[in-house]
Amino acid sequence: MLIDRSLVEAALPGYSVEGDLGRGGYGLVLAGQHRLIGRKVAIKILLDTSDDPDLRARFLSEARVLAELDHPHIVRIHDYVEHDGTCLLVMELLSGGTLKQRIAAGPLSPETTCSIGIAAAAALANAHGHGVLHRDVKPDNIMFAGDGLLKVTDFGIAKIFDGAETTASAILGTPRYMAPEQIVGARLFPSTDLYALAGVLYEMIAGRPLFGRQMAVQPLTHHHLTVMPEPLTSVPPPISAVIMRALAKDPNVRFGDASEFALELGRAGARAFGPNWLSRSEIKVRVDDEIREAALGGSTTPRPAAPGPGPRPRPGPGPVGPGYPGAGPTPGYPGGPGGPGGGSVGPGGPSSGRPPQNPYTPAASGPGGMGGPGPAGPGVGRPGGYPPAGFGGHPAGPPGAEDGRFTQAPTTRAGGPGQASGWGGFPPGNTPPPHTPPSRTPPPQPLGGGPGPGPNAPYRPQGPGPGLGGRAPVGPGPGGQGPGGQGPGGQGPGGHAPGGHAPGGAHGSHRPGSRTGGQRSKTPWILAAGASVLVVAAIIGVVLAVANSGGKDDPVSPTVRTASAYRGTALNVQGLSPYSLYLDQDGSLLVSSLATDRIQRITPAGASSDIAGTGSGGYSGDGGPATSAQLDGPGSTIRDKAGNLYIGDAKNNRIRRIDPSGVITTVAGTGTAGYSGDGGPATAAQLNSAEKVAIGPDGSLYLSDYENHRIRKVDPAGIITTYVGTGTAGYTGAGGPATAARIDGPNDLVVASDGTLYFADLGSSTIQRVTPNGIITTIAGTGEKGYSGDGGPATAAKLNVPSVSLGTDGKTFYLADYNNNRVRRIDPNGIITTIAGTGTKGLSGDGGPATAAQFENPSSVVVDGEGGIFVSDNGNDRVRRIDPNGTITTIAQTG
Repeated sequence: MLIDRSLVEAALPGYSVEGDLGRGGYGLVLAGQHRLIGRKVAIKILLDTSDDPDLRARFLSEARVLAELDHPHIVRIHDYVEHDGTCLLVMELLSGGTLKQRIAAGPLSPETTCSIGIAAAAALANAHGHGVLHRDVKPDNIMFAGDGLLKVTDFGIAKIFDGAETTASAILGTPRYMAPEQIVGARLFPSTDLYALAGVLYEMIAGRPLFGRQMAVQPLTHHHLTVMPEPLTSVPPPISAVIMRALAKDPNVRFGDASEFALELGRAGARAFGPNWLSRSEIKVRVDDEIREAALGGSTTPRPAAPGPGPRPRPGPGPVGPGYPGAGPTPGYPGGPGGPGGGSVGPGGPSSGRPPQNPYTPAASGPGGMGGPGPAGPGVGRPGGYPPAGFGGHPAGPPGAEDGRFTQAPTTRAGGPGQASGWGGFPPGNTPPPHTPPSRTPPPQPLGGGPGPGPNAPYRPQGPGPGLGGRAPVGPGPGGQGPGGQGPGGQGPGGHAPGGHAPGGAHGSHRPGSRTGGQRSKTPWILAAGASVLVVAAIIGVVLAVANSGGKDDPVSPTVRTASAYRGTALNVQGLSPYSLYLDQDGSLLVSSLATDRIQRITPAGASSDIAGTGSGGYSGDGGPATSAQLDGPGSTIRDKAGNLYIGDAKNNRIRRIDPSGVITTVAGTGTAGYSGDGGPATAAQLNSAEKVAIGPDGSLYLSDYENHRIRKVDPAGIITTYVGTGTAGYTGAGGPATAARIDGPNDLVVASDGTLYFADLGSSTIQRVTPNGIITTIAGTGEKGYSGDGGPATAAKLNVPSVSLGTDGKTFYLADYNNNRVRRIDPNGIITTIAGTGTKGLSGDGGPATAAQFENPSSVVVDGEGGIFVSDNGNDRVRRIDPNGTITTIAQTG
């Protein structure tokens, strides 16, 4: 059916329609924009519903479901309209593509995979808290917004339940990720969604399908019911343990809720990768404090018990039955041997150190029910006696008998009256052996230091392997807004998606003065109540169709750092006067030694050398070796993708470049202080103390033209323009065009992979952001110098002449708060804390916690791929390192 766009605009007069995003089994999705506020949206249009009132009802139900869900990792709905028999849903535009497209582009790092699991689980926890099961978690239904934020989509087939009705009225979903209870039409739980999510994570890590190969629907369903996947060996054991537990056949052996899964995955990440592992992820994670603390290694125990209606069922000590691999209690988990609250779970109910988190189990479903009083079923040491026949020896009742655990739809199960054994149950003689859950993982251990890893040292990959290794971030591909990519609950109607500044100067500069020294197949809704598993499998097999991606990688973020820098004993480096730090691609630290006018290198092995400058300030050397050239007041350095190194040669009013062969040239500035040249060659432009540089994703060079109160941009063709600032010092323009904003002494610069520019404005002591469309806002600082705000929003905190750098995640900021003698961090939620320094000027603290150490005017911070934080302690002529467990040491000092 064709849709006349004029009809859509008549139904939505406040929006303009801008193009197709895709089509699916029940309609199409259009790109749109709000006419007044300019918000980009996706408009989902349900095709003719005149002959299908149930379909219209489901669409309205979806809108109502989404309207109730408010979480950073769930797609947002803006409006719902019915017009002349057409239903339209206006929702958040997700331009970052699908997880399926990212997977197809190449393997993701283990840290990124775990972050995806945590973010998706947080979204599911929010939905579950509103009584909504997703029931179709898969890579197509996990998408990304334009800023990279993960979004779970397609709640259109979700079943709203109230605790009394927890069985599937229809068998819906994608067989590749369907939990056993979902396949047989049994009662569904939050852990049903976790099974699917664990299946997605398993495939991402293993680089292959859950059971080793592509399968037709019937054998695939058999494997879901009876066969445990092979253990994951390409990730650290703590990660594998969490994922394999969530893949247990028995839903009660899995995690009780999505929040528990996210907590355990976060703890496992901290144990496996170290407490700063999230900084190495390519995924933004916005979760509650408890989960974030767990992921950062700050929480190692389950949540404390809290008042509630009663403990939820936990696995007991007895075996579940011959067909349930892994159905016994899991050692080291709450309620299991060695876990908090562990103990036997007998007929009277479980003993668990965790508060009730499962609102979906009826409080009393009678004998044999899930959680009510009554004897346990055969071989099951807990109330309720899950599983049914075909799941390990619990006989099913006669057809049509009242059974609160399952739908009354007949299913193919072995062992029930009148039912033959077969692939839908456990074939005789083909019962899989019991699965032994992974052993309890060790407590988190700090990274760094010591002669070598001990028995509890964090896992470190020894080389590339499946699912491991340093992968450059993959950007979203196009076509992520297609109708099937999100289905009814996302942005597709139902098919697969198509997929010389002295201290105390006018700006309080922290620069010291001179010192000596394609198309996708449709995904139909499947209404299979009353059908056997064989019939269901035949119907829903179509959802296994593989979609074309056609995605394209985004440019690699210049902030991505996977190498580790030097971490040994303190080196004596002649002429070291650290002002600005840069981590090179091989892990070498490049140090701009301001007082001695040179750029120095410290390799990961501890070798030091000069790479530019003679040690005597001046200007000379263009066209020859950089080591024979004179610099005067070098600021920051940065390397582009071609291997060229750029230097802000501030007192020479030039930007200079060292090519891969070591030859230095001038690429911007005439050497005469002033302001001129916009729209022409950068080499003919006048600059005034341009000391900091950054590279954008397209290769453009950004420079802070300090005394001109501007940030300027040199495009790949060498043409210079003003990017930020009017040239008049001030602090204005938040929320407006950056070219119309007043700034006051711009200094440190960094450009994220999406082209967003962040800079430190020294006169106002703020950190400001400029989006790719040229809008400026403040992300830290009030505009007034001082020290305040730790533990609260960075925008409400006072800074005193800060620097800025991005962490390896591209969303955590590190500030050297120069006049506050502290190092501070802004987390992805915008909360600022002090991570080093007491605020008292001095030199102390090495070998102890960084928060108890003293600095003298720290001026720059960088973070390496291991999570080590390197600080230029400028006033003490030292480079210091804070290891991931917070211990500070000196790694280089003037010699």
